[in-house]
Amino acid sequence: MKPIDRFSYLKNNRVSQDTSSLVQCYLPIIGQEALSLYLYTISFWDNGRKEHLFSNILNHLNFGMDRLIKSLKILSAFNLLTLYQKGDTYQLALHAPLSSQDFLEHPVYRRLLEKKIGDAAVEDLKVESADGEVIPVSLNQVFPDLAELGSQEDLGFKKKVANDFDLDHFRQLMARDGLRFADEQSDVLNLFAIAEEKKWTWFETYQLAKSTAVSQVISTKRMREKIAQKPISSDFNPKEATIIKEAKSKTALQFLAEIKQTRKGTITQTERELLQQMAGLGLLDEVINIILLLTFNKVDSANINEKYAMKVANDYAYQKIHSAEEAVLRIRERGQKSQAQKTSKPGPAKSNVPKWSNPDYKNETSEETRLELERKKQELLARLEKGGD
Repeated sequence: MKPIDRFSYLKNNRVSQDTSSLVQCYLPIIGQEALSLYLYTISFWDNGRKEHLFSNILNHLNFGMDRLIKSLKILSAFNLLTLYQKGDTYQLALHAPLSSQDFLEHPVYRRLLEKKIGDAAVEDLKVESADGEVIPVSLNQVFPDLAELGSQEDLGFKKKVANDFDLDHFRQLMARDGLRFADEQSDVLNLFAIAEEKKWTWFETYQLAKSTAVSQVISTKRMREKIAQKPISSDFNPKEATIIKEAKSKTALQFLAEIKQTRKGTITQTERELLQQMAGLGLLDEVINIILLLTFNKVDSANINEKYAMKVANDYAYQKIHSAEEAVLRIRERGQKSQAQKTSKPGPAKSNVPKWSNPDYKNETSEETRLELERKKQELLARLEKGGD
């Protein structure tokens, strides 16, 4: 997109200029620049009569191109406009903002607003609940002939949902399974981002949240780790394959309990806290299990070497080890590197000190050689006595 590119407005797409919800709800989140752009498009909407240059917007709002593109992305993300491209030309479709009530019922929009202006200020924006019961009236009651046209579903009378992330049902399953948020405001935003990126429903997102939870607390960091896993194409030997299978089939607590049982020990409170710390780094249970096995193999003890385990855990978190397969490959690589260093270790350095000066020196000269050396020594002494001639 360049300043000289042209755009037009979609025909018959007039949007109301009621700015109450824009200022109350949208402005704190999208910012003044995005709001200015939205108000500009509403004010200059011309029913698609002619094309305009993006430079007109830049000039009127005193924007740079980067700020314009950023504002267009923000407005698109909040469904306030849709930008269509065909070659070097663009078309803008404007959308009306949600009412304050609908905005606050949106689980993600509400939490974004709470992060900006605080819970109390958001609570003050809520529409007062009406007393009494709703008196429902259907279209069939008002227009009896409607039945001849087909059912309401056939006619497309379904309520449009802003997104497929149903936080209410998500919370219901959390209550059923005893799960809780670590930080609800932050976690909900991260959950929505994951669902949007992966094109998942709220239920698919919940299944991952449940399987990666730490002590019944949802961990969006571990959810990201699980998503980041990739198939590993490597030939694992039978021992490695068994280790990987076991690591993937048990929680870290179960895996540790089995190791401790083989060594006639029980899990200590410090070891439980160690598992929490490693999970807090975002490591999945299958990776933690490999770390546990590696650590216990280093010592002949019923207790884990906590400092060594955390050292490995920090290294794996830094190296972005996402799976048991990657952890096993990491151990294999380090073993091969260590072996190579031993093989290439240089021999003892040469010394100018005579061998016979070594206290452990053993004279292995043959008798024939010794007699020859003795003869040469006597000849040399005789020459010295004659004055060196």
